[in-house]
Amino acid sequence: MVPGGSLCLNLSNDIFLAGSPARSTYLERLTIALEDLGLSLMDRLAWENPSKPPGPTYWACKERVQLVHTWEPVLWMTNDPTRCLADNRRVLRPHSVATSKLIARGGEARSTSYGDGAHRLRPGSFGSETAGTIPRNILRIPHEASSIAPVRRAALDSGLPAHGALMPRDLARFLIEFLTPVDGMVADLFSGWFTTATQAEETGRRWICTEQMAQYVALGAWRLQDAPGFHSSFDLTCA
Repeated sequence: MVPGGSLCLNLSNDIFLAGSPARSTYLERLTIALEDLGLSLMDRLAWENPSKPPGPTYWACKERVQLVHTWEPVLWMTNDPTRCLADNRRVLRPHSVATSKLIARGGEARSTSYGDGAHRLRPGSFGSETAGTIPRNILRIPHEASSIAPVRRAALDSGLPAHGALMPRDLARFLIEFLTPVDGMVADLFSGWFTTATQAEETGRRWICTEQMAQYVALGAWRLQDAPGFHSSFDLTCA
């Protein structure tokens, strides 16, 4: 990675100890192992997926000792936190109606404090016009089938296997725009559906993607066949 580059790992939150409803601490051990290799933890982003099927099925639905999960962790690490290329100005969200009205009124009219004085409100607080709202680190992004449905049909028509793990394009797009400057390089070593490549292409980033199975690469080539300058040695009709 370039100095200040980021590494993001979307990992399962549902790894349990054998025969037990207790979760594995592999995420914590992996984080420490990556730190030992010289990376620094920037955040544990929570990807909340409201369309995620109920689970863990056995421990939540049958034994009733767990809650239904709706989120997965995304570990965000960098090789140089002081030079990190992330910039939240690239992913600002529109102000809510309430915030827009508050800005229009000139901000807060009251004076108060919270948390034993750690946070203070003064008259005029939040009254300055800004470009948007900084996103929170809980990303509520459902799976969407519209972008994958044509690829599934292409796989079915060609007799190719469909990858079992989906990444919503909005999640890939958010991470790319937040962490990578325009014309920067995005790499995905486990490309699957090649969603990362499509979003890097659409947002003006360079990209390199790898995948162990040639059948998945063929489907990725099909998704990217209309990209400017794209050339593929795969013939999807006879893959």
